[in-house]
Amino acid sequence: MSQKPTKRVHPARIVARVFGLAILVGTVVLSMPISRTANNFGGFLEAAFTSVSAICVTGLSTVDVSTYWTPFGHLMILLMIKLGGFGIVTFAVLLGILLARRIGLNSQMIGSAETPGLDQGNPKRLIFKILIASSSFEFLVATFVTLRLWLGYGYSFGDASWYGTFHAISAFNNAGFSLYSNNLMGFATDGWVLMPLNVAVILGGLGFPVVFELGRRIIGRVRASQVGGVIESALHWTLSTRLVLWSTLVLLVFGSVYFAAIEWNNPATLGPLDFGSKLLNAFTQSVQPRTAGFNSVDLSQVYPATLMGMDLLMFIGGGSASTAGGIKIGTAAVLLFIVWTEIRGETAVNVGSRRLPRSIQRQALTIISLASLAVITATILISLTTKFTTDQIFFEVVSAFGTVGLSTGITAQMPPFGQIILMALMFGGRLGLVVVATALAVRQTKVHFEYPKERPLIG
Repeated sequence: MSQKPTKRVHPARIVARVFGLAILVGTVVLSMPISRTANNFGGFLEAAFTSVSAICVTGLSTVDVSTYWTPFGHLMILLMIKLGGFGIVTFAVLLGILLARRIGLNSQMIGSAETPGLDQGNPKRLIFKILIASSSFEFLVATFVTLRLWLGYGYSFGDASWYGTFHAISAFNNAGFSLYSNNLMGFATDGWVLMPLNVAVILGGLGFPVVFELGRRIIGRVRASQVGGVIESALHWTLSTRLVLWSTLVLLVFGSVYFAAIEWNNPATLGPLDFGSKLLNAFTQSVQPRTAGFNSVDLSQVYPATLMGMDLLMFIGGGSASTAGGIKIGTAAVLLFIVWTEIRGETAVNVGSRRLPRSIQRQALTIISLASLAVITATILISLTTKFTTDQIFFEVVSAFGTVGLSTGITAQMPPFGQIILMALMFGGRLGLVVVATALAVRQTKVHFEYPKERPLIG
């Protein structure tokens, strides 16, 4: 008797199922009395929302994290953040490996050249490298914050270590969960706390392919300078790395200038601060919308124009194979180059000395279109059931979809229907784009004929 061929499960579906199972387990654990404070035995929804937010490293919450959950609950949230941040990076990278193997040896060689620093032939070694790199960054940031809290604020060493470790892991994994009721507003004038967390957010948002290549290039430059060898130019770096680094720099500068220009004299945000603290908080609120979710000023008091600028930063997010969410920097950059090519009337989309394949262009347009549709639909649905302003709802929706976690303070006031929509957005924003991108890359159907061309009217 012949055996029926086993049906292969798409790798992207495996990722979604694993994260769904992790969310379910987290919900059950947070629903237990040991996870809640004595007077908080609320409904199932709070636990489910927090579990989704932690696993998807978002940071949105319907309760006060610092008081609602017990130390055991805080530890569970921290573990879920670590699992969500490390897991999504690992799965994203491994999906790339699976795809590379699927499209043949030649493509594997090309993929290896385009992602230096990542050992695609040894997944176990790759995962180990990611774990070591992420844990090392988190340890360094935790050390800085711990010392500051211990020596500067009178914390006991144990408390300082716990707070430093929690916020370092939350920052590097772009989660934005805080053990303070006012998030980081109490440190608005303290660069020794904010800057290490900002650096952790930036590094976590770059993506491990970029981080590993940066490390390899820096080590190579140091060795070349020591022996008098040829120092490799940045022009020889991979296209992905150049796009991520330049785009990150542009977005950080734009966000800082934009926030400072609008909020400089706002008496409820930057107005009362001194010059240096204004610059520090403007930079911080430029970094955090890159899907981290910490806030050092009261976002419920910022001007509507400021919220719109932050919406853009949250929607874009960070780099691919990173702990950040959003549509990703690479996707936004590809769209920008497509638009620029059309404006110039050229036929091929070129970035530097490289030509972008048409398949990449279509994937970018598809992801942006689906993301925009999800955000607009969710905004409309929530606006039908709440009385909040459109700019507040849109900010909350983009924050959820981009797995940012910044809030104007309306999440806890939403009806269950609105909170469930935000949960779906967090899950879809974290995993949906990976699934879509992977599916688009895999499903390449060969067509042996083409229909005649006809140009519809545009514009």
